[in-house]
Amino acid sequence: MVKSQKKRNKKYSGVDAKSSDNIVRVHRVNAVVRSDFKQWVYEHQKLLKRVGIAILIVGIIVFLIVNAVLMAK
Repeated sequence: MVKSQKKRNKKYSGVDAKSSDNIVRVHRVNAVVRSDFKQWVYEHQKLLKRVGIAILIVGIIVFLIVNAVLMAK
């Protein structure tokens, strides 16, 4: 007996699939007036958040080391 392959009848709907519907997609954009400094902060939020977390961790480690040295005396 020869085993026959199953035929795929389900339409592919992955990320790179062709779009069969011709729907217009609207992206909403809000314009906000910011000062130069606030605009710079808005553009560098990820970097500032990571730097803040790093400073916090270093501060906690320094605090713990200073407490350990003071307790040892």
